[in-house]
This record gives sequence, structure tokens and C-alpha cells, in this order.
Amino acid sequence: MAKEKKESRHEKPKPYKKLGYFGKKRMAEKIGAKGAFAKIGSNSQWKPQGLSREKSQHFLIDEAALKTEAGLLKAKGKSVLEIGAGDGRLSKEILACAPKSLTLVELDAKWANFLKHKFRKNKNVKIKNKDFLTISDKCDAQIISGNVPYNISSSILLKLSKLNFSNCILCMQKEVVERICAPPATAHYGRLSAFCQLHFSLTPLFEIPASSFHPPPKVDSRLLQLTPKKERQKIPKNFEKISAALFSHRLATVQNALFHSRKAIHMQKGQAREFAKSLKTAGKKVFMLSPQEILHIAKMLEEK
Repeated sequence: MAKEKKESRHEKPKPYKKLGYFGKKRMAEKIGAKGAFAKIGSNSQWKPQGLSREKSQHFLIDEAALKTEAGLLKAKGKSVLEIGAGDGRLSKEILACAPKSLTLVELDAKWANFLKHKFRKNKNVKIKNKDFLTISDKCDAQIISGNVPYNISSSILLKLSKLNFSNCILCMQKEVVERICAPPATAHYGRLSAFCQLHFSLTPLFEIPASSFHPPPKVDSRLLQLTPKKERQKIPKNFEKISAALFSHRLATVQNALFHSRKAIHMQKGQAREFAKSLKTAGKKVFMLSPQEILHIAKMLEEK
């Protein structure tokens, strides 16, 4: 009778369906993302490591939030672009929604390499190691998503205003979302509110606590849906400068705000007084101006 083969402790184990801690570590080191993972707790959850606070890298790790965010995109059969894909957690959930294509834009070379390895078998995934702000304005993505760095939210919104897409879901700092959606004559209303409300239809969605991110930021976040307005208005090039000048004196009347900001808008004292008098909104407080009224002032100044 043949002897039973004893199991050797040095025998090569059968391959696992999922990589263990050391397997993931070796894989991360191999592709240039050393320290990308660390095992925590007893439930084998994985959190990204070696993130840069300077680059405002806080990765969303809450599975329920990620699935919900991906589902809100309605990405089936559409071309999708993700801003700052990081470790690809949201990307994975988007792929589960069967998009036509998925472009992952990641500035950090370490994470871009990681994404290339992670999605190497997905033919409809393209990874771009570059800054989203440098993406061509002719970008053909129908859907845009991303958990955007808090420190460049305004720049990303400005870039989005130049792109042609149908739906966008962004995860942003809760306070920024409140500012963007704030109506006139409220504490949070400002030039960012006016700019975004002229370009997009805005829908604030559910909140995401800081504990859902790694490392946890100091503030909570919120999802925001942006849909380009059907009839896009022509925004003059001076809009940002004029709105900034006005809101630097947000509690003053329009007349006084223009006078005190005359150097920023390149006007003499007499010119500023004369122009302000011609406005129907001259006596109105700046923070009470509607986006359309600010746009009207910018257009009138552009013609001068």
C-alpha cells in the first residue's frame, strides 16, 4: 500500500484567488508603488499608504459610498473620465457599470503605474499620467467623475466649464459644495457660486464623513452633481476679474464696490462713478446680486 505523502511545511502552497499581504506588497514594489498597501484589523481591509498631504491625497475607501457614486454616473455604454483615480477603487466600481470606455487621469506617477498594472487586462481602460487641468478642451468624455483634491476644486470647476459632457459627479469638501450651491443674499454666496450657477445645473447629494477616507481629512465631504446647462451663455473673459473685484467688497453697494475696486478693473475715479450710476443695481449690496446681474455688469464693462 502506497505511503501517504506527508505535507511539507516548505511545500509551495496552492495559489490563492486573492493576493495576501506579502503578495500585494511584492506586486506594489515591482510596479513602483512600494508601500501602497497595509493590512489593518482582522477583516483584511486594505488602506493605501504613502499618500501625500501636500497633494491633498485622501482616498475614499467606504465601499457603499463608492458603489453609490459609481451608480449615480449612469455610465453604461458611455465614455467615462475619472479625475485623480488614485488606487482605482472608484474605477473598479465604474467598470462594474459596463461603460464603453474609462479614462483614468492620475498626476502621481506612482499611482499611475499602479493603475496600469491593476487594469492591465481591461482593454477599455486607458491611463493618463498627467494633470487633469492640462487635458484638451476637446475631450470627448460623456461622463466625468472623481474624488477631487480639495486644494484645487476651483481650478477643476473652471476646467469643467470648458468641457462638453452630459453628467458629472464630484466628491468635494462639504463647505465648498455649500458655497457652490448657495443662493444670493446668503452667507456662503460668492463668486464661485455665481460662476458655477451660470454654467451648470447643480444638485448636492449625500454627505460622506471624514472617517470614510484614508487618511481622514479634517473636514467632511459631499457628492455634487453638475449638469451643463442646455443653453450655454457666453461668459466674457473678464467675468472672473469683475466678480472677484465686486466680492472683495461683498457687503458694500455695487456703486461703492466698483469705486473701491477701480484699480483692479482699470478705471479712473470719474469713470467708476459714471459707470456705477448707469447700473440699475447700483444701490444693491454685492452679495444680493444674482449670477445674471453680475454677468450683465461684466458684459457692460467688456464693451467699454
